[in-house]
Amino acid sequence: MAKKNKSDKIKLPRGSQTMDARITANGRVIADHPSNQITPAKMRALFDDAENGDITAQHELFADIEERDSAIAAALGTRKLALLGLDWRVTPPRNPSAAEEQWAAAAVELIGGIGNFEDLLMDLLDAVGHGFAALEVRWAFSDGLYCPEGFEHKPQSWFKWDKDDNLLIKTPDHPMGEPLWPMGWVVHRHKNRSGQAARNGLFRSLAWLYMFKHYAVHDFAEFLELYGMPIRIGKYGAGATEKEKRTLLRAVAEIGHNAAGIMPDGMQIELHQAAAGTTAGSNPFMTMAEWCEKSAARLILGQTLTSGADGQASTNALGRVHNEVRRDLLVSDANRLAQTITRQIIQPYLQVNFAAFDPRRCPTFEFDTRETADLAVFADALPKLVDVGVQIPETWARDKLAIPDVQDGEAVLSRALPDNPVNRAALAALSAKLPTAKPASKTQLLLDGVLDEALEQPDFNAQLNPVLRQAVAAVMACDSYADADAALTALYPQLDNRSLQQYLQQALYLSDLLGQADAAD
Repeated sequence: MAKKNKSDKIKLPRGSQTMDARITANGRVIADHPSNQITPAKMRALFDDAENGDITAQHELFADIEERDSAIAAALGTRKLALLGLDWRVTPPRNPSAAEEQWAAAAVELIGGIGNFEDLLMDLLDAVGHGFAALEVRWAFSDGLYCPEGFEHKPQSWFKWDKDDNLLIKTPDHPMGEPLWPMGWVVHRHKNRSGQAARNGLFRSLAWLYMFKHYAVHDFAEFLELYGMPIRIGKYGAGATEKEKRTLLRAVAEIGHNAAGIMPDGMQIELHQAAAGTTAGSNPFMTMAEWCEKSAARLILGQTLTSGADGQASTNALGRVHNEVRRDLLVSDANRLAQTITRQIIQPYLQVNFAAFDPRRCPTFEFDTRETADLAVFADALPKLVDVGVQIPETWARDKLAIPDVQDGEAVLSRALPDNPVNRAALAALSAKLPTAKPASKTQLLLDGVLDEALEQPDFNAQLNPVLRQAVAAVMACDSYADADAALTALYPQLDNRSLQQYLQQALYLSDLLGQADAAD
């Protein structure tokens, strides 16, 4: 049952702790754009500010990078979207009590009731690039329970780190930052490297690649403005005035852009073809830009072969190997995100609403990151292994193939005999030749039931395993077929076949009783 007065001990946040002074009347966030005219000195300065606790300019730069660089945005989007396709589940703790089963079911209802759950995941995954993502929680009371009504992502530039790497939010009343309200925030921290929190996040490395690419593309754009355009040289006489010189210069410029111009008589313009310093096969600007993009993809995805193909190194075999690296990142991202959801969404919800809840026995949110085995290969291999005596747990096979356990009353697949006219005719002819069976006596029915039960699921593995173990051990110790034949012949009288003998004795005894009962009838 929900504990309505639990909030007397656990205070839920009221109102908002966001920095309203940085939002205009129409709801737009006011932010600077440090990426404008970025230089190494400017980037180094804002990184130094971040290491001293002021992370505003650093994360505004990071937001600009993701917005303006299509290669970085695409790679980050690929990494984030890969996680959205995973199934999820909430599992109770080990050996759960009835109450813990109830709490796990309540957690499933909570997560399933979040209408924009995929948007929540995308907001939390913003921490991959920035190092952290903070979402403000709005609580509401409904149907006797306190539930998170919404999660609002707040820009990383609204926060700062203190000297102990605790996250603070800057507000109009506390411009130097104040602690986040308990249960009022979900903060997902994605640790990419050890050290100071302000230096965490992939964007710290991506920023340099972005700047190098920015310079290369800018220089290439300037080159394209002049590429193929001849050099114009205007010549004027020794006694030309300043006005005549300006007139000549204007004429030279107009010829370059408009292919037309005028100048006084006696002046001349010479056209010289520019040397082709950059060819289609040798473009230093694009080479630099491509190197930056591949380095960014390698940093974000762990590889480049599945993010861009150059027709040379992108072989199918290498693509499969590199895809495994991407899977490692996917599993890591999923595990980290699942821990945040468990500790900062599910646990507070259960603490608020269930008085007897023990945080140490909190149900766990999990993403299904299992890599399903090839069903066709397993279907061929498992029967062969079982036939030779290998004992394979059913739970292991179900986990490998991602086959869920059958619930009570649930319909299951089964093999059906093909229904065709030939089969029906054969069965009808066979039934016509069989004599009409007379009603069985009570003794017969009793014996039939005992025999069916005994033969329903005989454990042949338990009966034959002792025999097979001795025989295999004897054969493995031999070097030739003759030695194996001699060893098995000598072993035969000593084989441990007691289980098999006991089963056959029981079967013969039941058969004898069945025969006597049939003869008496």
